[in-house]
Amino acid sequence: MRRGSCPAGALIAVAAAWVLAGAAHAQAQVDTPPPPPVSPPPPITQPQPGPAQPFSIGLSETLTHDSNFFRTSTNEEAEWTSVTALNFGLDQMFGRQRLHGNAALQMNRYKEHDELNNTGHDVALQLDWETAGDLSGVLGAQSIRRQYRFGLDSATPLDDARNIESTQSGYFQGRLGGMGEWALLVGANALDRGYSNATFAADNDLSQWSGEGGIGYKPSPDLGGQLLARYTRISRPDTSFYDDSSRKDLELGVFWQASGASRFDVRLTRSEEKHAVLADRSFWTGGIGWDWAPSGKLRLRTQVLRDIEGGSGNVATPEATMPAVPAGDQLRDAFIWSAQWAATAKINVIGGVQWSRRKLSQLLEVGGGHLSDRTTAVTLGVQYSPARALDLGCNIASERRDSNAVSIADLALTRDYDALAAGCTFQFWFR
Repeated sequence: MRRGSCPAGALIAVAAAWVLAGAAHAQAQVDTPPPPPVSPPPPITQPQPGPAQPFSIGLSETLTHDSNFFRTSTNEEAEWTSVTALNFGLDQMFGRQRLHGNAALQMNRYKEHDELNNTGHDVALQLDWETAGDLSGVLGAQSIRRQYRFGLDSATPLDDARNIESTQSGYFQGRLGGMGEWALLVGANALDRGYSNATFAADNDLSQWSGEGGIGYKPSPDLGGQLLARYTRISRPDTSFYDDSSRKDLELGVFWQASGASRFDVRLTRSEEKHAVLADRSFWTGGIGWDWAPSGKLRLRTQVLRDIEGGSGNVATPEATMPAVPAGDQLRDAFIWSAQWAATAKINVIGGVQWSRRKLSQLLEVGGGHLSDRTTAVTLGVQYSPARALDLGCNIASERRDSNAVSIADLALTRDYDALAAGCTFQFWFR
């Protein structure tokens, strides 16, 4: 039994997650408050949420192989993993209200590194609420327990490779305005994340809360926007690299439904950050997205982004996440392209490409400049549903990272690597 640094959990296939899950999150309507910062979606080879039914229960089995399990530059180790899961789906209407959610109870097994064997879960519940007047919104919560995925947020090695990440989050969004042109928007969310490995937890445990408010304007069904003011507070241990911080954002978002097949969304944000240890700063972020459905069987999504996301090139996280380096302490420029093709009534082909460049810690400089890395990911997956209650899926994913890391301190945040992974999932639903 060998031990290594923190693993990639469910493998490089996490790079393909944005292809499936991103369609729901990255295409969120800009005339409603943005989604809360939840954990990255599961890998493409993980069981997908069940079909819209009042109640569903399912069993699934996922096998994946990763050529570079620990995301190292040399001495790469391959690994097989197995995820056996009991899955639940809920979708129930109560008058004007809708309660829906998903749950997965997982047993994770590793062939070469059985010291990493663990049980985990991913439980999420959301209430879409609406009054008889002009009030509407959402209220939700999520709990995740899983093995920390090596390379997702940090390259810091651990003496004890087993490191369970536990995340609890809750969020609220409200809208006053009904179907009128003008609306008042409010929102709040909170997140708490901890790790079982004491060494890793000392620098990476965090808690966050934020609140926002603003106005929305929708002069026609095809054109609208919103202006939001947001305050975020993140608490973490004050060490040489990790500090408490707060951020003020002013965000403008606009969407335009150009035609029945084409939709554009634009976001521009001005942020001001204050840190307990690092230097205070101000910066601009934003993005442009284009959804295009040239036919009833083909859907394409293109994004150009500049943001403060964390993660392994952030290939798995189109929505806001909590990075393991200080929030706002890294900037990312990214290009994301994904496609979904319904080859037949039972076969879907899903693929995508992503390129991203991150600027990392303000405290770590290389040759007079900031530490940075570039990540390229290519994914391709096929999902086959031979029966209403049966889903089969396989995918392959390739990821490459290049960085200017030189010193040991640099390598604590990023490093060069290549990885190739493939996986398949079998899932059966009882309804």
